[in-house]
Amino acid sequence: MEDELQEKESQFKDCHERYLRALADLDNFKKRMMREKEEYMKYANETLIKALLSVLDNFERAIDASKISNEFQAFHKGVEMIYGQLKEILEAEGLRQFSSLGEPFDPEKHEAVVALESNDHPPNTVVDEMEKGYTLKERVIRPAKVAVSKNMEKEVDEDAESDRN
Repeated sequence: MEDELQEKESQFKDCHERYLRALADLDNFKKRMMREKEEYMKYANETLIKALLSVLDNFERAIDASKISNEFQAFHKGVEMIYGQLKEILEAEGLRQFSSLGEPFDPEKHEAVVALESNDHPPNTVVDEMEKGYTLKERVIRPAKVAVSKNMEKEVDEDAESDRN
C-alpha cells in the first residue's frame, strides 16, 4: 500500500510540474502575443506612410517651383497631379468617397448640418453636401456633412396650429 501511495505521489508531482510548466508557457505566450500586437500596431501604417512619402516629395517640389516661377497654370496642373496621386494611393488602401446628393437622409452615412425648406425635394432628402463622406473597406469613417430638405408647407401648417392653441 505504501509503494502505491509513493507511486501516486510521484504521479501527482509529475502532473503538478507539467501543469506549472504549461501555465508558465501560457503566460509567456500571452506576453509574446501582447508584444507582437504592440509592435504590429506601432508600425501598422508603415506601408501607407511609405506610399505617401512620394506625395510629400511632390508637394515639396511644387512649393519650390512656385517660388521660382509665376506660371499659375503649370502650378495648378502639378497640384492636380499630386491630388490624383494621393487619391490613387488612398483608394488602393480601400478608401472610397460616396456621393449623397438626392439620397434620403441616412444617419449612418450623413451628418445633417442644416435643414433647408424646399418644395422641390421630398422631406429628409440630401440637397447639398458641405463635406464628402468616406468609407474604408465598407465602413463609414467620415459621414458626409449635408443639408437636408424639409417641407415648407408642413412647417407653416404646424406653426399655424401652434398659434391657434
